[in-house]
Amino acid sequence: MKDVFFDILGIAGSLLILFGFYRISIGRWSGKSILYELDNLLGGVLLIIYQVHFRAYITVFLNVIWVVVAFKGVVSITERRKPARRPKA
Repeated sequence: MKDVFFDILGIAGSLLILFGFYRISIGRWSGKSILYELDNLLGGVLLIIYQVHFRAYITVFLNVIWVVVAFKGVVSITERRKPARRPKA
């Protein structure tokens, strides 16, 4: 029963990444979409949890990089959305 939980995490992570890619491919989202980056970030984290549980360490490295890139994308988008500070007079 415990493994079923981790299987569900792995499936959910894979689907998040695939749906993000699909939405980009059909033009629904742009490559600079916060939702796309969040799909990748959460999907990658879920896949890492799944892979570590089943000791699939070889592919963990790929998903760690995937998560880091998605995290940097989220940070970049968030910083661009911040209102510009006005200098004090």
